[in-house]
Amino acid sequence: MATAARHLQRTISVRSDVQMVPQTTSELRAFLLAQLHWERYRASRMVLVHLLALCGLCVWVPIPAPARAAIAAACGACFLGALFAGMMEWRWGRERNRRAGALSRPGGPA
Repeated sequence: MATAARHLQRTISVRSDVQMVPQTTSELRAFLLAQLHWERYRASRMVLVHLLALCGLCVWVPIPAPARAAIAAACGACFLGALFAGMMEWRWGRERNRRAGALSRPGGPA
């Protein structure tokens, strides 16, 4: 059993070294800013999707008509917000990947 674990340790090699040190701090700042925006939009999309699911559950509960109209408006707002957050998450994810590519060694793993 121990030899199998040692064999796995030899075959799994995790490289933790920096691919390339940024020439200026502005390159690193741009990458970190893109990462921050991506994380923010991802978190907001996840919250809005879960709120949309909760609003959808309220459709099955018998409630008065005025409250039902408010829930329908909340569902629409959550859907549009999740759509916008997903679009912005995609945009900042692409920007983050582009900035990370600039920090990697040419011809090396990204």
